[in-house]
Amino acid sequence: MKSIKHFYSLGPEWQTRFAEQMGTKVVDNKIIIFPETFGKGHTYFTQITPGISALFIDFELTTPVKITRLNSDHHLYIFHYDLSEHVNLIKINNKDYEIGSFEKLDLAIIDNKLDSTFKPAINERTIALRILVDKSLLNDFMEKYPEKERKKRALQPDNNTLYHYGNIDSNSILLIQSIKNKSINDISFDSLLKGVSLKLLGNFFNKFYNSQITTNDVTEIDLEAITKTKDYLLNNLYGSFPSVTFLAAMAGMSESKYKILFKKCFNNTPNNFFITEKMILAQKLLKGGEFRTLTEIVYELSYSKLSYFSSKYYEIFKHKATEDFIKKPH
Repeated sequence: MKSIKHFYSLGPEWQTRFAEQMGTKVVDNKIIIFPETFGKGHTYFTQITPGISALFIDFELTTPVKITRLNSDHHLYIFHYDLSEHVNLIKINNKDYEIGSFEKLDLAIIDNKLDSTFKPAINERTIALRILVDKSLLNDFMEKYPEKERKKRALQPDNNTLYHYGNIDSNSILLIQSIKNKSINDISFDSLLKGVSLKLLGNFFNKFYNSQITTNDVTEIDLEAITKTKDYLLNNLYGSFPSVTFLAAMAGMSESKYKILFKKCFNNTPNNFFITEKMILAQKLLKGGEFRTLTEIVYELSYSKLSYFSSKYYEIFKHKATEDFIKKPH
C-alpha cells in the first residue's frame, strides 16, 4: 500500500509535498492530476476568503493508498463531505469510521490538531469536498457545541480539540451533486466550487443553531420519538409515504404536534423530507445500470405514474430523469 503524508494550510503551499509523493506537479496552484500509476482523477484547491479554502476530490484509484494528514500549527477545522457511492475509511484518533453516501454517514469535522488517515476504496469513484476553516471564525460554534457531544465525540489533549462524525443533510447532498459532473476545466468551476462550499457551511450552521433552539423547545423524549420516525422514513424509501397519521401514532403524539415538532427538528415537512430522500435514492438507481426502462425504476419506488415521478425528479435536481438514466445492457 502506498503511503502519502501531508499537512493542510489555507494557502496552496501544502499541495507541493502531496504532489511530489505522487510523482506529479501542481498546476496553477490549484490542480493535481493523478498519474496512471495511482489510477485516474484529480484534486482541485481554491481559496475562498482569507479564512476559508476548499479542496474538491474526484478520483478512482487502481492501487491501495493511505493518505495521512498530519497535524500542524495551522489552526483549522476540516469539514469533510463524502458523496462517494461506496464506503471509504477515515481514521480519527486511531479509530476507523466508514464514510460514504450509501451508509448515510458522510460528514466528518476534524480539528487540524488531530492526525487523520483517509483510505479510499479501490476501483470506485471517490467524490469528496473538504472545506478548511480558520478556527478564529468558529469561536461561537465552539462555545455552543454541546458539552456532552464533546465528551462523546472527542478524545482531546485540551478542550479546544474535537471531531464530529455524522450526516449530510439532503440539501447539501444536492449541492455537492451540482459540482460532481462539472469539469474542472470549465471556466465557471472555480466560482461554482466557492459558492457551493459557502452554502454547505451555511447549511451546517443553520442546522446546528436550529438544533440548539430545538433542544430548548423540545423534550428529550419527544426528540427521540421524532428521530425514530425520520429513521423509519429513511429505511422505507422503496415504499409509499406512510401518512402523517401513521407517523404521529408511531411518535405517540397528535398529528398537529407531530408536524410542528418535525418541522422544528428537521426544517422540513415529513412528506417533503421523504420525497427528497426518495429522489436521491432514485438518482442512484438511475445511474446504477440495473434497469432496462425508466418505468421499472418508477415501479421499484412504488410510484404508479411516470409523469409524477418525472416532475418530482426535475423539481429536486433541475434536470430530467432521462439524463441520468444508464440502461442495463442486454
